Order: sequence, then structure tokens, then C-alpha cells
Amino acid sequence: MRMHTNNVTPLLFALCLGTSLPTLADFKAGSLITKDGAEITPTLQTGLSTNNNFFSTPENEESRLIWTVAPNVIAEIKDGPDSYKVNLGTSSSLHNKDTADNFTQVNIGAGVHKEFTSQHRLDFDGTADWLYEPRGSGLTEGLGNTINELVKYQQQDITGRYEYGALSSKAQIALTAGFFSKKYQNFREVSQFRDYDKSLVGITGYYNTQSSTRTFLEVKQENYRYGVLQANGISRDSDDVKVLIGMQWDATAVTSGSFKIGYQNKDFSSDQRQSFSGISWDAAVTWQPLSYSSVQLTTSRAAKDPLVQGDYIRESAYGVRWSHGWSDDLSSLASLNYIDEEYTGDIGRKDKTKNARLGLNYTVNSFGMVSTYVDIMDKNSTQDRLEFDRVVVGINFTFALKAN
Repeated sequence: MRMHTNNVTPLLFALCLGTSLPTLADFKAGSLITKDGAEITPTLQTGLSTNNNFFSTPENEESRLIWTVAPNVIAEIKDGPDSYKVNLGTSSSLHNKDTADNFTQVNIGAGVHKEFTSQHRLDFDGTADWLYEPRGSGLTEGLGNTINELVKYQQQDITGRYEYGALSSKAQIALTAGFFSKKYQNFREVSQFRDYDKSLVGITGYYNTQSSTRTFLEVKQENYRYGVLQANGISRDSDDVKVLIGMQWDATAVTSGSFKIGYQNKDFSSDQRQSFSGISWDAAVTWQPLSYSSVQLTTSRAAKDPLVQGDYIRESAYGVRWSHGWSDDLSSLASLNYIDEEYTGDIGRKDKTKNARLGLNYTVNSFGMVSTYVDIMDKNSTQDRLEFDRVVVGINFTFALKAN
């Protein structure tokens, strides 16, 4: 899809502005220590952005000026190798044209890391989120501004991981179990068919080569269960099994990262849906030739559940991200991502999405940071109503306590 000329103008302006302004390299928020030894880290981020295609439509784009406010508090207690953490945050968005688009999201998280001995370790993480779907995405994909209410949903995610084997030993084994739940809060005549629960069990065996590298074999099963059978009477329930082999390595002279590749089988309970069986992979490699400059390459491929159309999506993703610190106060970020999605079922849909981000960060003083960014998105689809391009230009201000 060709980008409109009016999309390019704010991009060039932001680039010219960014090259003449300084920004941050590594901002670290300060903390308060309570009498009980808890470390409290509050932050506040406010920002202003302009979105030239707010409803993600192929034509007749509508722009929005958006003001965001996002306070956050992290509380952590460390007891030797053990740690306990709680994270509380909200994010509010206010729009210049329609108060119906205003919203406040809530995020709650907790985590525990426990080391009983050098051979026994346990991690537990849980989150609860009250969220809203961006306009023109999710259930309102391709509907533009025909819906006058935001789609809201809540989700919970709980994961536990037990690992046996000293980190210095040749081998370790890890057991993982988890549960995820997603439920929509409105438009129930449609959204009830997209509520689902997902359970997870997995086992991973590691072999340590004693050279900052370890290989592993991972076996994981995720069971998707939808609460209400959709109108056509065809169940969306499925069992998803992955068997992957891989390697992960700590920072050497210039590289660090991990990769895993193997077999995925997504089997639907209904024989009227097309199951998937094939290769799956996930990789991320960071190249850091200088202490202040790094390039990260990512790629993945998997079959995943669609939100609206099809049986499953065969998704392939590729990305590159370059971050560079120009000084103690100034850093830049540039990234490119490409996603190829092929929808199975009787819809014949294929999507190709390109994303780019350019950003600058500047530490104003010991208490805050200024970030400017440009996000560009270009989506092509075999369904014309789903094609669009969009440019978001914004600036964020992050405030925190002075770091120790």
C-alpha cells in the first residue's frame, strides 16, 4: 500500500526535531526504602501523541490528539537470593475529539523468586489486567468508527516454574505450569464466543556446556477452551503441543541470545476445523560490538488462534532493533518489524504488516527523561477493508525519584 503524502510530513518534522535535540541513554528510577526493608519505586509518565488514522481505515482517515497519564509503583523485598515483588499501574488516555474514546486501564502484577537450596528454585508470577482494545483492532477490526463504544475485557495470567539442579552443574530440569483467562465485558452478543481459558504444562531439560552456553529440549502443551460454543456450532477448543530444541548463551565478546526450533501440532476438538502440524521456531540474538551500541535480531513462526476469522493463523515474524548511546544522557532507537499472517479456513485471507519506530531519549536531570518517537505502520491484506497505513508521532515525559 502506498503511504499518503500527508503521513510523511510529520515524520520528517520529527526526524529533524530529533536530530537537533538531546535524549537519554540509560534512565534508572530511584527508590524509597521502608523500615521493613521494602524498596518502593514510583514513576509517572505523561505524554502527548498524534495519530493520523485513529480507526485504522483504508480511506477517510480520522486523526486524534491523545494525552496519556500512566502512574506506576513497584514494591520489592529482597531476602538474600529470594525476592518478592508487587507492581501496580494505571494508564489513562484522553482524546481531543470524542470523550467516548477516553479510557483508563489497570495492571496488577506480583512475583516471587525462592531458592530453597542451590539445587531447588521456584518462580511464581501472576498478573491481572483490565484493558481496552485499540480502535479498529480486535473485535472491531475493519469496522472503522461504526462502533461508538470501546471494547473492554479483563485477563488473568498465572505461571509457576520449578527448576532443579545447581546452576554450576552440567544439567538442570525445569517444570512449568500456568493458567490464562480472557473475558470480554461488553458486546456480549458477539464477544461471548471469544472468551477462553488456556492451561499450560511444560518440561525443559538443560545441558550446560560450561562455556556460558546451554542447550535444551522443551516440551510444552497449551489447552485452549472457549466457554460458549459459537453460532455455527463448531467448537474452537484445541490442544497445542510444541517440541523444541535450542540453545541459549550469555554475553560473550559481542553476542548473546537464544534460539529454539522444532515441531508444533495444534489439534482442534472438532474435525470441521483444519489442524496444524509443522515447523515452529523462536529466536533472538543480540550483537553488541560496543558497550553503548547493540543490534537485536528476532524471528518466530507458530500457529496461533485468531480473534475473529479462520481456524488458526500461520504467523511468521521478523524484526531488527538498533539502540545506541550517544552520550551518558542521549540515546536513540530504530526498529523494523515484518509480520506475515496466513489465515486458514474458508476465508482465503493473508495479511502482511510492516512496522517501524524511530525514537530519541534524553535524561533531563536526575529526576526524569524526555522521549520522542515516530511509529509507522503499513498493513496490506487480501481483504481491502482491512488495509491501512498509520503514523503516530509523540513525546513522553517520565518522572521518578532521584537514583541513588
